[in-house]
Amino acid sequence: MISIPLIRRELKSDLLGRHIYLFGPGSVAAEILRRLAETGAQEGTVVLSEDEGRRLSAAALFHPHVAIGAVSVFSTIATLALAEAIGEGELRVTPVWPDQVAVEDETVGRIVVETAPIGDRTSYVVLGADIDVRALQAKLRGSIDWNVVIAAFLNALDKWATAYAARGPAAVRGAIRFLPRGPVAPARALEGQNAN
Repeated sequence: MISIPLIRRELKSDLLGRHIYLFGPGSVAAEILRRLAETGAQEGTVVLSEDEGRRLSAAALFHPHVAIGAVSVFSTIATLALAEAIGEGELRVTPVWPDQVAVEDETVGRIVVETAPIGDRTSYVVLGADIDVRALQAKLRGSIDWNVVIAAFLNALDKWATAYAARGPAAVRGAIRFLPRGPVAPARALEGQNAN
């Protein structure tokens, strides 16, 4: 389903994807990347995992050195990036505050955040997305090139990270037009997962 060379062909980022790792069923991309970050992985490292057509995850490592209190604003770049990646077609894609992406009122993706403090700032931030493959395929009613979706997510994530680095929280505050969490039912495959 996923191919690192095919993803690399679509990447436009100078930062994300220099190092990409792919893991199979039972793996959690954000957790693996957190362990890699703690052992000195480079900024821009990406971990992917796929779970037999049920769940697809992508996580990217950043060293933004933002204040701990600003991580929640910084992490919205992942929600915006996933909404952009999925919404490139005709779907009505909606970011749902603070960590979900919905298509036609059904959650198809959830954002995952991992971080480590150094005093009042972050040592690193892992931003990831878990995509409910079956829910998204049902909404699209057709075949999906998951390599293109993952590359689009990483490209959008890089774009938003660059904007945040240049303008700080103001870069995303103007773009945040989230629905409140209430009206969206969580997808079955993503139930019980938490965004840290």
